[in-house]
Amino acid sequence: MAEFRSRLGARLWPACRPGSHSRDSSYLRVAIVAAAITWFVYAMLREHGHPGRPHAGLHGADLALTAVSVAGAGCLLLALITSRRVPACSWIFYLAGAGAGVALYAIAPERPGNALIFACIGFAGSTESMLRSLPTAAVGSVGMMVGVLAQGRPLGELWTIVGMLGMFTGIRAGRTREAARLTEQQNLILAERSRIAREIHDILAHSLSAQLVHLEGARLLMVSGRTDEALDRVERARGLARSGLEETRRALATLRGDIPPMDVVLRELTDEHRLLADAVCDLKVEGEPRDLEAKASLAVIRTAQEALTNVRKHAPGAAVMVALRYIDGWCELEVIDSGGEPGPLAGSGGGYGLVGMRERAELIGGTLEAGPVEKGFRVLLRVPL
Repeated sequence: MAEFRSRLGARLWPACRPGSHSRDSSYLRVAIVAAAITWFVYAMLREHGHPGRPHAGLHGADLALTAVSVAGAGCLLLALITSRRVPACSWIFYLAGAGAGVALYAIAPERPGNALIFACIGFAGSTESMLRSLPTAAVGSVGMMVGVLAQGRPLGELWTIVGMLGMFTGIRAGRTREAARLTEQQNLILAERSRIAREIHDILAHSLSAQLVHLEGARLLMVSGRTDEALDRVERARGLARSGLEETRRALATLRGDIPPMDVVLRELTDEHRLLADAVCDLKVEGEPRDLEAKASLAVIRTAQEALTNVRKHAPGAAVMVALRYIDGWCELEVIDSGGEPGPLAGSGGGYGLVGMRERAELIGGTLEAGPVEKGFRVLLRVPL
C-alpha cells in the first residue's frame, strides 16, 4: 500500500515539486478546488432539487450552511490566486477555507463539507513545507472524525479520512523523492561548473602568466634599444597566446564530450613540442585503443601538456618519448625525457604542476607517479578505462 501511494503521488502530482513555478502546478491546484466545488454543487442540486421545480430553493439553516460552503470554496480560490505573489495572504485564505470545511462537516456531516476538507488536504500536500502541510492535514482529518462521532454516524464513513490521508501521503512521498532528485541534479551541475571553471582557469593562468613574462621582457629590451630581441619576445608571446587559445578550444571540446581519438591529440601535442623545443619527441601507442570518459581524457591531455611544458622548462633540447598504453582495464600515459637536471616539476599556478596533475588523477580513481630516472625525468599517469 505504501509503495502504491508513493507511486500514485509521483505519477499524479509531479507538478507540485518544491520550488516549481510551472503552469502545471497552478492548473493542478485549481483542478483540486474545482473538483471540490463541483462536488458541492452536485450535492446541493441533488438535495434541494433543480431551481425550476416546485419548492426548490434554500431557506434558513440550509441557506446559512450553503453560505459557509461557498465562502470556504471562495477562500480556497483566493488562496490559489494569491499563492505566488502574496504567500502570507494565501495562507490566511487557505486556513479560512479549511476551517469552513471542518466546521461544516462537524455541524452537518451530510453536507458536502468533506469536499472542502478533501481539497484543503490535497492543497496542503502540494505546499513546500511539511511543517505547514502536515498540521493542516491532521486538523482536517480530526475535524472529520469529530463530525462522524458526534453525529453517531457509522464508523465506516471514516474511509474518507483514510482516503484523504493516503492521497496526502502519496503527494508528500512523490514530492520528497522529486526534491531529492532535483538536489542531486543541482549538485551535479555545480560540480560540472566547478570542473569547467578549473580547466579554463588553469589554461588562462598558464598562458597569460607566460605571455606577461615575455611582454615585460620585450618592454625592457625596447627601452634599452635592443629591438630585435624585443621582437623575438613579442613573437614568443604571440605563439603562447595562440597555443592558449587552442588549449581552451580543446578543453571545451573535451568537456562537451566531443573528444577526438587520444592518439590524435597526443600526436598534435608531440608535434607542437617538436616545433617549440626543436628537439626529438616521439609518440608510441600500445594496445587496442579504447574510448575514455571525458574526465579521464582531459586528465591524460592535461598531464601530457604539463609534462612536455616542464621538459621545455627544465630540460631544453632533451629527447622525449611519449607512450600511450591500454593495459588490463587501464590507460597509461608515460612521458620520459633524457636530459636536464632531475628535480621536481615546477608549478605554473592555477592547478598546474605535480600537485595539480596528481589531484586530477585521484579525482577519477587514477594514480600519478613522477620522479627522476637516469638522466631525465619520468611522469606516469594511470586512469581507469
